[in-house]
Amino acid sequence: MKVMRQLNRFAAGTAVVALAAFVGVTLAQADGMPGRKIVYEKPWDWSGLYFGLHSGWEWADINSNFVPGPANDSVQHDAQVVGGQIGIQHQWGNVVLGVEASLSVAFQDGFANVTCPNVARTCGKRFDDVFTFGPRLGWAMGKWMPYLTGGYANAAISHESFNTGAGTGVLLGRERFEGWFVGGGVDMALAHGWTLGLEYKHFEFDDQEFLTFSPAGVLSADVRNVDPSVDIVSVRVSWKLGRPERVVPLK
Repeated sequence: MKVMRQLNRFAAGTAVVALAAFVGVTLAQADGMPGRKIVYEKPWDWSGLYFGLHSGWEWADINSNFVPGPANDSVQHDAQVVGGQIGIQHQWGNVVLGVEASLSVAFQDGFANVTCPNVARTCGKRFDDVFTFGPRLGWAMGKWMPYLTGGYANAAISHESFNTGAGTGVLLGRERFEGWFVGGGVDMALAHGWTLGLEYKHFEFDDQEFLTFSPAGVLSADVRNVDPSVDIVSVRVSWKLGRPERVVPLK
């Protein structure tokens, strides 16, 4: 079931980005009056240092297996995300190569809860944030640039469990998980160095031992291996330093 959910989300995110890229290609090819062919001196210059903000939605599958097993629980957590990105890229002809770092933070405090293997308790998980760093490879088409990206990812996942109903016996935990991401998107150049974009990323993280503590900080015997995966779709706004080159039609 987890694999099918991930495949469905990956397909949906890819479809969103592919549709946006197709619209960009169509608009780029249809630039100008119908039946009038316009020749440009050069494509829009995508080179330079840029930074900006993004906002979107995340879907996380978080599975945990108790140590020792075989008891386990699984939750699906989704929430709005907000964050920022900074990068630098250079354009050679139509090819644009760059590197980017970003941070996305879940804009929600609540946990996604399920019944624990011990039915008297409730178990909750929450995606908190993810940091990414990796290359971007784009194809410049005037004011439009579809691109692929991937690289290193590091995410924070939180856990909470308690006695159902009474709310006592609270155990808390939070760990960072290392992994990788792959994705793509499309950017559209606006005036004065601004760009607007749509992006999809899929994340996979290594499972690791997850410790839990009482509110007083006492280590509990509740130990588990946690295995998270995340998908994020976001809208991005960036600003490139320096004066962008204008596209000037030849007469």
